[in-house]
This record gives sequence, structure tokens and C-alpha cells, in this order.
Amino acid sequence: VSREAFYARACDPCSSVVVEACAGAGKTWMLVSRILRALLDGVPAREILAITFTKKAAAEMRSRLMEWLGDLALASEAQRVQALVDRGLGMGEAQARAAELSGLYERLLASGEQVEVRTFH
Repeated sequence: VSREAFYARACDPCSSVVVEACAGAGKTWMLVSRILRALLDGVPAREILAITFTKKAAAEMRSRLMEWLGDLALASEAQRVQALVDRGLGMGEAQARAAELSGLYERLLASGEQVEVRTFH
């Protein structure tokens, strides 16, 4: 499977996937990318639940999501398009949704909701 096809499937919040990989392989990147895509698709933050094994991993996921959203709010359109392409959208769809991505951070903050990231503890 090509890298593009893998990320198109793995980052799509409408797909069910299981990913096994060693430490440092990018699992957190992929999970947070799926959350970002779900938010972009209009899923309310309160309806998203991510479960991980450690408190450190949960904190990393929360932090990375907010960091990405903040950075993407200030990014150029070309950077937002590339971020969406990296997360599995085709170029045309990424270009069409780049402006929407720029307002996602503000929308999440205005909602007063948070994505739930929990542990098994």
C-alpha cells in the first residue's frame, strides 16, 4: 500500500482501523490527525473519545491537538492544504477545506467543549 493510500484510510474518521507499531512510529500523530479530521467534518468535540494506556500519552495527544489547531489557524493557505493532504485528503478536497481548517481552533474554543482523551486506569 502506498503511503498516501495508507494515510487516506488511517486518518479518515469514518474508517475503522487498527494500527500496531513500535514506539516512535507515529501512532500519536495518526490518532490526533483522526481527531482533527473528525472535528473538521463537524463532529462536536464532546462526541470524540480517545483512549490510551498512559497519562503521558493522553497529555501528549491533548497538547498536540491544541498546538496543531493553533498553528493551523495562523498558517498560510498552502500550509493548511499540505496539512490536509498529509492527513489523507486529496488535493482538491484539501484546497476546498483549507479555509474551514483555519477557523477550527476558534470554533473549538468558542464551543467550550473538549475532546475527551482518557486512559484505561
